[in-house]
Amino acid sequence: MLKFDTTKAKFEPLKPTELKSEDVLERYDLQQAIVTSWDLFKNEIGLPAAYLIGQEVTPDNSTQNSIDLLAYDPDDSSLIVIELKRDRHKLQLLQALSYAAMVAKWDTDVLISQIQRQYNPDPEELIDLINSNEINNDIKIILIAETYDPEVIITANWLESDYSVNITAFAIALYSMEDEMFLSLEQRYPLKELSDAYEMRGTGRKTKKQKDEVEWSDVLPKLQYPFAERGIELCQKIKAGDASRRRFGLIRRNYDGFTWISLNFRQKYINVYLKGKFEGDQDFLKKKFREPVTMNTWRDGLSLLVTTESQFEDLVKWLKLE
Repeated sequence: MLKFDTTKAKFEPLKPTELKSEDVLERYDLQQAIVTSWDLFKNEIGLPAAYLIGQEVTPDNSTQNSIDLLAYDPDDSSLIVIELKRDRHKLQLLQALSYAAMVAKWDTDVLISQIQRQYNPDPEELIDLINSNEINNDIKIILIAETYDPEVIITANWLESDYSVNITAFAIALYSMEDEMFLSLEQRYPLKELSDAYEMRGTGRKTKKQKDEVEWSDVLPKLQYPFAERGIELCQKIKAGDASRRRFGLIRRNYDGFTWISLNFRQKYINVYLKGKFEGDQDFLKKKFREPVTMNTWRDGLSLLVTTESQFEDLVKWLKLE
């Protein structure tokens, strides 16, 4: 990896190093950094809507071991088991699979009891999302390690291909320059180029039904911004949406350079997800709004937080929701 010094128009080398040689510990350093920076990390692994349930979560009373990180994906009501290794470990995948098998038996009450509220800015919204849908027992498994033995990737591919087990493996690489440390995250399985060929991973897998039929009228009182009702009404003219998950998925397809655009009606704002990237995309979006919007990047695109009436009106105009 090279550092690009644009002021001097030259590259500077970054020294590759290892977590162990830099005394970076698996739990107390790497894991804690992910927890502290969850909003950044979840974007890097391509799950921008995911909520962190907690760390060192005990999956079952029968084991003394714990899940490094457990998260919840409101897009399909599934749990995400994240296992970290500082270097490599052939049993990492087996460990993650055993944890996935254990949490797949959880019911809603157990899951809610495991929420570590100190890591959730809006725990009540998370609880409401969990209560609105049956837990999907198709668990997502995410492996994070510096490197992988071939056996791990071969096994992951077999489980994914033959048994539809949702596994993603990321390799982390550490670099140093003077007193600074840099970390890169690269998807090793499945190949990013292949997964991009599909609109959603897991197409064809079974999905859980909603617990009870949740209506948008049930969601509306929980939204704390004055333009929520109008936003929902405008979106419903285009599609019914998913009230239980508070979203209108793919409200626009192949629109202004983005593959798709979805709107999630969260408690304090509308979260706009955009899949796709192109040169100047952030500048393009900034020009669509009269006042600054909070903008984040995730692995496959961008996201916007619409918090004011002015931003909402500009969003309506841009997406032609009227």
